[in-house]
Amino acid sequence: MNTLGLIQTFCKVVQCASFTGAAKSLEISSAAVSKQIGLLEAELGVALLYRTTRQVTLTEIGSIYYHEVQHVLLALDKADGVIAAAKDEPSGLLRVKSSRYFAEHFIIPRLSAYMRTYPRVTLDLLIAEQIPHLLEEDLDVVYGMSAQVASNSIQKKITTTRYVFCASPSYITAHGQPEHPAELQEHRYITHTMREPNDCWVFSSGEIIYLKPILYLNDAQAMLESAINGLGVVALHHYQVANALSQGQLVEILVQYRMPQIPVFLYYHPGRYMQPKIKTWVQFMSHDLPGEL
Repeated sequence: MNTLGLIQTFCKVVQCASFTGAAKSLEISSAAVSKQIGLLEAELGVALLYRTTRQVTLTEIGSIYYHEVQHVLLALDKADGVIAAAKDEPSGLLRVKSSRYFAEHFIIPRLSAYMRTYPRVTLDLLIAEQIPHLLEEDLDVVYGMSAQVASNSIQKKITTTRYVFCASPSYITAHGQPEHPAELQEHRYITHTMREPNDCWVFSSGEIIYLKPILYLNDAQAMLESAINGLGVVALHHYQVANALSQGQLVEILVQYRMPQIPVFLYYHPGRYMQPKIKTWVQFMSHDLPGEL
């Protein structure tokens, strides 16, 4: 019995949160995935997963087992990386995670050139809003302002951005335009569910304000569309609203109270960096980015 293969399938099910997603990623049938999980559970003598028609979740012992085998798989991956590093040409599966906007504007436009240059690399580009976990999600590279990473993970600053407060012309006509940060407290404020704290803002001038949101959304695109439709004031990264500002769909407010710059990072495991696929990706994708997005 190929126990390692069963473990890899189990981890893929956890990462995809479904048999169907794991089957698609592994390019096998859902029935084959289910069978492999059953074989692993039979071999271990415990149930690793709760299965319902709607979702797959870890049992208590399954959660413990998953975290333990991650270290084993990482060690094997590192060993494979040592072998791969001995070869000149980057190859294999590269798992990268980014927010939608960053991927759309700064990764996807460069993909064609990267994949022409390194045709043996297979890319798994995961786009999501939540803060990623570098180890648990078995990621090679993560883009963002923050990530859950091991203490020895490498953090490479690649550019900066800043938050921009803005609203639609129709909203400003109806509710007026704030001239001071404190006046934002009188306005309808839209925030991101996962921003912490999502009610507090600190301006470059030192002003600190607390806002009461009228709408929580867990997607930056939904926040943008809500602001364009006049629902309220929104704060998004400059590169997320640049097009809407240039097209007159949104108006930047409190321009004289500019928000501080925020570094944008690449995160990756130091042990994996010597793998050509990761080293070339980090170098290729961080080259020629503007100093501020």
